[in-house]
Amino acid sequence: MTDHDRDLKQKKRQGDGSSEILLFQLGPVQDFIAQARSTRDLWSGSFMLSWLMANALREVVTHGGLHDEDVVFPSLKDNPLMLALRDREAPVTSELALIPNLPNRFLALVPKGTAADLADVAARTIRDELESMGKAVWQWLPTNDADPSCKERWDTQIAAFPQMIWAYTAWPADEPWRDAYERVNASLAARRNTRDFAQWKPVNTEATVKDSLSGKEECIGDEVFWKKLTEGHSQIFTAASHRYGAMNLIKRLWMHVEDIEAKHDINYLADKLNFKEKEIWRTLRVKDLPSIAKDNKTGSYVALLAMDGDKMGTILAGRESADADSPQYHTEVSQTLSEYALYDVPKLVREQFKGHLIYAGGDDVLAILPGDQAVACARALRDAFKARGQAFGFEASCGIAVGHQNAPLQMLVKEAQRAEQRAKHGYGRAALAISLYKRSGEIIEWGCKWESGALDLMAKITELTEAGKLSGRFPYALAALLRPYALDDEKDTARLETMRPVVEADVRHVLSRQGEGLKGGEREALATEINRYLEACWQPPKSSGGIAGAQAQKAETTLRPQDFINLFLVETFINRHHGEN
Repeated sequence: MTDHDRDLKQKKRQGDGSSEILLFQLGPVQDFIAQARSTRDLWSGSFMLSWLMANALREVVTHGGLHDEDVVFPSLKDNPLMLALRDREAPVTSELALIPNLPNRFLALVPKGTAADLADVAARTIRDELESMGKAVWQWLPTNDADPSCKERWDTQIAAFPQMIWAYTAWPADEPWRDAYERVNASLAARRNTRDFAQWKPVNTEATVKDSLSGKEECIGDEVFWKKLTEGHSQIFTAASHRYGAMNLIKRLWMHVEDIEAKHDINYLADKLNFKEKEIWRTLRVKDLPSIAKDNKTGSYVALLAMDGDKMGTILAGRESADADSPQYHTEVSQTLSEYALYDVPKLVREQFKGHLIYAGGDDVLAILPGDQAVACARALRDAFKARGQAFGFEASCGIAVGHQNAPLQMLVKEAQRAEQRAKHGYGRAALAISLYKRSGEIIEWGCKWESGALDLMAKITELTEAGKLSGRFPYALAALLRPYALDDEKDTARLETMRPVVEADVRHVLSRQGEGLKGGEREALATEINRYLEACWQPPKSSGGIAGAQAQKAETTLRPQDFINLFLVETFINRHHGEN
């Protein structure tokens, strides 16, 4: 970099009126990722979005004559996927390069008058790359005898998929960075709420079968096409009756490297990234749900974990820090998020807790884990996130959906995401929420604040039970006594308060029967810890006055009386041998 380049860059960073701020977003995200029948589908959908964004960012930086530092979010510094996509000088492994870790939006400082053009470059690159991916898959499909309308439908669905919006604003020399950033963010939100409704022109008017995963798009091909496809590749299309549209076929096939000796596999990614097919093949040997469940010591259950940072928009905007009114601050936050996603998350999920990482995009994590490892993994991920971003006040909320290995994957993903929202809005953030789905049809929901002491109590119950000091029947015996009390009626606070001494007495009674192995002061210490949690669960919400105050108080209500029972039921189900219940 020349001295002149450095001077221009520094001026741009200081906001001398020669820059514009560009904010670009690609969708859809959650629905597209969740459209998955297998762990490979789930991972592939996540990586497709990261891949498209990586290609867009590369072209924006090149076309705009930018430096990586001009992309304020996400951080491109030493990003393995970006290094692999470029003519890389630094070595990078396929294991790191194939972590879906680029988010679906980017924020860049660009020269004045270029934002609109660079946004168009990003959008055009995404469309072109998706078309290229589709072409590679189409050539692999048995389409020799396909009806001409089949290809037309294919092209139409690919063209309709990417939903791209962007906003940009000038950054005047006398305007604080924080104000300019909030203005462009508000503009993007307004644009996102302004829907585009282009006229839909159907390929034909005949009724067609819908995509089995999305339920929206028409499937590609006729029965002859699908018979050839499923019979010839039954290891890929395990549900012979399922039919898919263009995007879910691309998701399933664009990285089809099942057999490294095969001559007709789609080696699209290996060719693009200049990796050997063996490297891609080894990295993409994704565990299926039964394989993940095998690492569960207590039965055939898996967990979907969804974690998301709290108030990240506020942190990125620097509203709570006096020293944050600069793009440099925003870049430092981005770099911290990148380091967490690339180094902390894979180490914890893969190595420590034997899980499979689906997505790690800064503060956003999606992973599949053995059922009995999910709570410990969630706690470790949150602690690492908080420690990594201590200087910026990082905090996170997490949702977990636990279900049998044969449960529909789409359902578990959506329920984990719902649990995450429950942690944020039902428990007031900085919280964990769990939804447990038994094969019997029973559903148990539970949650807590990270710092409430509930997780320590849960760990204590596990420790004492595994040591043989506390009977595994303790949770069921306690629940049997407490269920008739209708503790889920949260509104009747007066009655709940009168019931509290009764519940305390029942706890001591059950401990005396089910805790015969507790020695010395262990029983009293456990009873004290349980009563402390009981007291927290029994606190009725305090009125803050007015409608707004009541709503704020409701959002901060962290525990419910029913949570007292459900802590023990969730703990015992996750950590005990329970057959196929």
